[in-house]
Amino acid sequence: MNDRAQRPIRCGAKTRSGMPCAKFPMDGKRRCRLHGGLSTGPKTEAGRAAIAAAHYKHGRYVNWREKRAKEKYYLGEIKRVMQRAREAGQGTMTFTASPIQ
Repeated sequence: MNDRAQRPIRCGAKTRSGMPCAKFPMDGKRRCRLHGGLSTGPKTEAGRAAIAAAHYKHGRYVNWREKRAKEKYYLGEIKRVMQRAREAGQGTMTFTASPIQ
C-alpha cells in the first residue's frame, strides 16, 4: 500500500456529525490516527476475547438458521395436513399422522 494510487485519499470513517472523516490515513493504513490508524489490534488471547464480547450485541439472531429450518419443517407439516384434510373432504381418504422429529 505504499503506492499513492492504491492508498485511500481520505480516512472516510463516519464522524459524530455523520459525515465521513476528511483526515489523511496513517502510512500503510486505511484510517487516520483518530479513527484507529494507530491501533495494532488485540495482542493477547484475553484481548481477542474482549473484542469478541464487545461485538456480541444480543441473542436475537443466534442460531437463526436452525430456528428457521425448524419453522420451515413445521410449516410444511401444516401444509401437508391441510392438503390431506382437503382431499379427505372431497372423497374418502384415511388420515395417518407422521411422527414429529
